[in-house]
Amino acid sequence: MDERRWYEAEALMADLTSHRHAIPGASEEEIEQRMRSHYPDAVAILAREETRTEARRDLHRKQDTRGGF
Repeated sequence: MDERRWYEAEALMADLTSHRHAIPGASEEEIEQRMRSHYPDAVAILAREETRTEARRDLHRKQDTRGGF
C-alpha cells in the first residue's frame, strides 16, 4: 500500500476561475484523477506534493477556523 501524502491541487476552468484544494493521496496522478472527476470541464488540472511546512500551516489554519480542536 502506498503512503498517503498531502497534495495541493488546482482546477483551472475555461472562464479563468479556479478551484484549489489540499487533498491526501498516494500520487499526483491519483489527485489529478480525483480532481478531474470533480471538475470534468476543467481546462487544466495541477497537482503537487505539499512540503511538510505547507501541510502543517494548512492544518493549523483549518484548526483555527474550526475552533481549535
